[in-house]
Amino acid sequence: MNKIRFNLQYPQKEQSLIMAIVRGGGKQIKKSTGISIPTRIWDKTKQRCNEDAEGTVKFKRGLKRINKQLNEIDNRWFQMGNFWLTGSSSLSDIDLSSIFENGVKSAKKEVEEEEAKANRTPLQFFQEYIEKIPTMICKGTTRNISVRTQGHHKVILKRLMSFMEATHTPDSFDVFNESFNDKFTYWAYHIARPGRGYSRNSVCATFSILKIWLNAAMKEGLLNTDFHKSLPTKEHTEKKIALTEDDITALYNLDIPKLMKDGLIDPKSTMEVSRDLFVIGCWTGLRRADLNRINEALFDFTKNTLTIQTQKTEATVTIPLHPYVRALYTKYNGKFPRLVDKSKSNAHLKELGRLAGLNDMVQQSQSVCGTSVTKKYLKYQCIGFHTARRTFATNLYLKGMPTLAIMSMTGHTTEANFLKYIKIAKEEYAERNQEFFTGNKTAV
Repeated sequence: MNKIRFNLQYPQKEQSLIMAIVRGGGKQIKKSTGISIPTRIWDKTKQRCNEDAEGTVKFKRGLKRINKQLNEIDNRWFQMGNFWLTGSSSLSDIDLSSIFENGVKSAKKEVEEEEAKANRTPLQFFQEYIEKIPTMICKGTTRNISVRTQGHHKVILKRLMSFMEATHTPDSFDVFNESFNDKFTYWAYHIARPGRGYSRNSVCATFSILKIWLNAAMKEGLLNTDFHKSLPTKEHTEKKIALTEDDITALYNLDIPKLMKDGLIDPKSTMEVSRDLFVIGCWTGLRRADLNRINEALFDFTKNTLTIQTQKTEATVTIPLHPYVRALYTKYNGKFPRLVDKSKSNAHLKELGRLAGLNDMVQQSQSVCGTSVTKKYLKYQCIGFHTARRTFATNLYLKGMPTLAIMSMTGHTTEANFLKYIKIAKEEYAERNQEFFTGNKTAV
């Protein structure tokens, strides 16, 4: 089948409809495309708009859209016409018109959809990206990206929307320029939450997710600059605590039934479960998510080991069984209960730490409105479930176990990331290194 020929209905006038001469089945008809243009921009030879014609950016963008629609009409006619007209020579003009008009409608719809896709705003694009997350594959693990990650992206999008609303920032990709860092950071520190603001870590976490979105937008041609690549995403390291073996023992030895009887703990509380799984975490290095699925682990009492495939990295780790872990396995007959929600279980640990007398003073540095502030806390106030993992790594490190041996149990793949878990006070470093100089111990 021949392709469509396009020409102007009134080439001598300033404005004219674009007409299409359609042939097929031994017939020829002339139909309007419904597209009207200034005649000065029509290229008779190419049968298309001259995209180099003078005009505004918006005007030239319109010319490209018209040409794209004409191309689609041409392609649709070729596809649909071949399907309906092959071997037929008896079609009427009405049949031919119907085929052409269907092609025009389909072409217009496709171009409009492409235009809508190309004109998406940042918030529209980010929302679409978030909705697709469960179907995405993580390159590092080759697994589907988790729903938890999707939830984190939703939090960041909500934060970005709050910033745009509060600062009257337009929903345009043009705002992600060299000044965006300063504007967002100022809002996060001084406007977002009066009196406390967001921490430096929260700002960096926002930029980290934002860079993922903007990189995806660049691939789709929605963003023409790469200023966002300079946004800082490295968090400031905040000091976190690790418990000593004596601290763990103090928690383990808490007589929770008696404390309940004495009215110091609510009899309906699940604090005992939180305490027991936390102690297991201190002697296995397992993350909270893996403690919640510890019933899937293989306990080999002949080899005195626990083997489990971790949820976050899918790495399989084998860990020696500490006597406390063996005792707790027996206590629950190998069927461990699950933890309550994260917030409540962490609150349990703080209260248990208080009852166990973990009252040492510790310092923690944090960013408040862009300024680093050091605050003092009682040790029990800083305990959370991730403290168990840091405790495990730190105590084995202090015992002199090789770094790679500990990493084989924690599942870390780089020493740099592993060392972030080692929490040793400067005073303890000095004390142990002094012992090294006197020849009594190995320095750390």
